[in-house]
Amino acid sequence: MEELLLIDLGSSSVKAYTYNKPNLKLACTKSIPFKEGFSEKGISEINKTDLLNFLRKLKSKHPKVKFCVYATAVFRKLSPIVLKSLVDGIQKVGDIEFRLISPEEESEFLELALVGKYPTNEPILLINIGGGSTELVIVNRDSSNHYNIDLGVGSIISEFSNINETYSSVTLSRVIEFVTPKLPEIKEKVKIAFYTGGELTYMSLASYTLSKNKLFEDSDHPSIIQTNNFAKRNEEIFSQVTLNELESLMNDNPQWMHGARACSAFAQAICNKYEIETIIPSNSNLINGVIRKLF
Repeated sequence: MEELLLIDLGSSSVKAYTYNKPNLKLACTKSIPFKEGFSEKGISEINKTDLLNFLRKLKSKHPKVKFCVYATAVFRKLSPIVLKSLVDGIQKVGDIEFRLISPEEESEFLELALVGKYPTNEPILLINIGGGSTELVIVNRDSSNHYNIDLGVGSIISEFSNINETYSSVTLSRVIEFVTPKLPEIKEKVKIAFYTGGELTYMSLASYTLSKNKLFEDSDHPSIIQTNNFAKRNEEIFSQVTLNELESLMNDNPQWMHGARACSAFAQAICNKYEIETIIPSNSNLINGVIRKLF
């Protein structure tokens, strides 16, 4: 099978993965705040230029590799005319397949990315917080329930612009209060949640109290964290860790850390509401589900 380059295009970041069966590897990530300057005309020209330049650099490094872009969140809000213009611009970079993913498909891919990882008869919650939308999936032994929320990291940053001051001027509890009423009601009692989208890397870099995963063996999920320890470190990152310190943890893409406080607060609100006891941080995301569905 030929090598592929798969791109997860979200509201605030672009993640490029190389796939050469059976190996899927994150090649690079770039933070682009597509929600900033977004209007009926689509994403801003600055962000569009940044995206096209990013794709050109990737093409120059991988000239003979097939590219596939999977777009979500804010890109679903583009009008057909604006979307066509964007796709035309992307395809001028080279032979790049573009696919707009619906909320239902995104939840399906999230479930596919993680299904079977933890064999249990108990329900499991899958959490995927994006820049502009969030997917929650309750996986039972023989069924699953999907919840799509039109709220993401970008929404929180827009509501609380002071969250990214040197130390956050908005408290963690205030952000949780903002998020909680917007979460859906669920019937299942869930104790364990997969928290996906680069969170294993983030929690490792940011010195969260991770423990060895003794629930199941999987090289992609070596660690777990108790919700009370997650909350404790979140509080410290809001009030005791500077934004510059967070940025220094990811020198190749420091802008990614501008979503760290907002995303963690969102996740804590979810865990609080549904009384989650244990979190399994995961780097899996939509692309992992795409691979499992295709191959």
